[in-house]
Amino acid sequence: MLHGPGDVRFEEVPEPAPGPGELIVRTLAAMTCGTDLKVVRRGYHARMLTPPCLFGHEAAGEVSAVGEGVTAFKTGDLVVAANSAPCGVCRACGRGRESLCEDLVFWNGTFAEAYRVPARVVAKNVLRLEGVAPEDAAMTEPLACCVKGVEETGVRPDDRVLVIGAGSIGLMLTRLCDLIGAHVTATARRPEALVAAAGQGARETRVLTSGEDGLSLGDGPLAEFDVVFDAGGAEETAALAIRSAARGGTVNLFAGCPAGTTVGVDVTRVHYDEIQVLGSFHHTPSAIRQALRLIGTGAVQPARFVTATPSLAQLPESLVTPARDTLKNLVRFPSGSLVTTLTTPV
Repeated sequence: MLHGPGDVRFEEVPEPAPGPGELIVRTLAAMTCGTDLKVVRRGYHARMLTPPCLFGHEAAGEVSAVGEGVTAFKTGDLVVAANSAPCGVCRACGRGRESLCEDLVFWNGTFAEAYRVPARVVAKNVLRLEGVAPEDAAMTEPLACCVKGVEETGVRPDDRVLVIGAGSIGLMLTRLCDLIGAHVTATARRPEALVAAAGQGARETRVLTSGEDGLSLGDGPLAEFDVVFDAGGAEETAALAIRSAARGGTVNLFAGCPAGTTVGVDVTRVHYDEIQVLGSFHHTPSAIRQALRLIGTGAVQPARFVTATPSLAQLPESLVTPARDTLKNLVRFPSGSLVTTLTTPV
C-alpha cells in the first residue's frame, strides 16, 4: 500500500470481488519499473494514484473469479492484463492515437496476492498466456510501450541508432532495434551498466561524460545518428538526444521528464537538416499483443532484465531504497505458485 512519499507498507486488505464485466486475478508474478520508483518518491501519480492505495501494474496471473457478463474468460485461465484500455470512440481513437484516448481507463494494484481488472480492460486488453510463463508475461506492458515507440519512430535495418540510458527501458529499446537489424550504440554514465546493453544487441557502447556544454558521448562525434532515443528522462539527456541526430534524423524523447522541463533547440538546424522530434507515450492494444508475441517466441527474454526477486513483504524496502544496479524486481508470492530459474543478467 502506498501511503505517501517514501511510505510503502505491507498490509492486509480485503479480498477483491468482481463487479459486472470484471475479473479477479490471483497474482503469479509481478514486476517493478521506473514509474513505480517515481510514484514511491513522489507519493502519488497525477493520473492514476491517490494514496492510500494499492499500486503496481506489471503482472500476470490466474483468473480466480469472473464478474457478471464475462464470457471470454473463465476461472483457471492464465492471463496478462494491460494497465489501461482506450474507449475506441473518441477523436484520438478514431485517428489511431489510442494512447491519447480522451477517456483512457487506467488501473493499478498488482503488488498484491490478487487484483481486480476493470471491465473495459477485460473487454479490450486482457490476453491469455498461451504457454508463456507468468514471470515472463509480466513484462508485457513495458515492452509494449517500447514496441510502440520503435514503430512510431520508423526504425529500419542498418539505421544508426543511439539509445541514451541503459535502464530496463533503454535495454528493451536496444533489443527491439537490434531485432530490426539496426546498428545500435548504447550510452550510460557508468561503464558497468553498458555490459547489459551489449548483451541486448548494442554493437557499440559509449560512456556519457559531463562538461560545460552538458552531456557528451565521450570522445565520439555527435550528429551522426539516424535515430535517437532518450531513455534517460532528464533535461540534459533530452538535449543530448537532439544534438546527436544526423541530417534527416529522428529523435524520440521516449522517457518522461519532470513537469516543466525545457531544452534549447537549434531551430535552424532542425529546419535545414529536416530533423524530426517526437514523443512516445504509453502503449496500444496492438502493441500489447505484439509484445506478448515477442516474449512468447523468445525474441525478448524477460528473465535477463530481472536483478532481484523480493517477496511481497520485502517489496516496500526494495522500492523505497532500491539497489543501485536494479533493473527489475520480480516479486515472489507466498502461495509458492511461482517457481522460476533466473539467468544471470547480461
